[in-house]
Amino acid sequence: MDETALRIMQLAGQGFCCSQIMIQLTLEDMGEDNIPLVRAMAGLCEGAGSGELCGVASAAACIIALYTAKGSVAEHPLDCYPLMLAQFMDWFKQGATAWGGIRCDDIVAYQGGRKPEVCGDIMIRARETLLALLTEHNIDPSLPREQIHGG
Repeated sequence: MDETALRIMQLAGQGFCCSQIMIQLTLEDMGEDNIPLVRAMAGLCEGAGSGELCGVASAAACIIALYTAKGSVAEHPLDCYPLMLAQFMDWFKQGATAWGGIRCDDIVAYQGGRKPEVCGDIMIRARETLLALLTEHNIDPSLPREQIHGG
């Protein structure tokens, strides 16, 4: 088991849900701490509480936006923002055949109930894909956008 898998298990054991774990790992990559953001990400877990889009996928969209979207009047989104979203969601939809769908309820039903190891595997694979996309688009995941592009 690698360091990421161990960290995911640790955070899950502390009561954090998938979306919160995904953003916490991202914040740790950046050396940042943002309790309100981690708290807000809970709203995406379990398909936003309705069993819809998997919280890992919606968290990944938020993470891509964190690095590439407009965040203030002075900022402009990076040109790669819509492409990165599309690339990630294409990957997620293709991978969904292995875990039962893109909806939380479908994944849980396909797996025969909530299985932390399945969600953990989805998080690990999604994180690997996110890091690869960031690298592909010349974005350093260890730096907040403000340090890369000056805001």
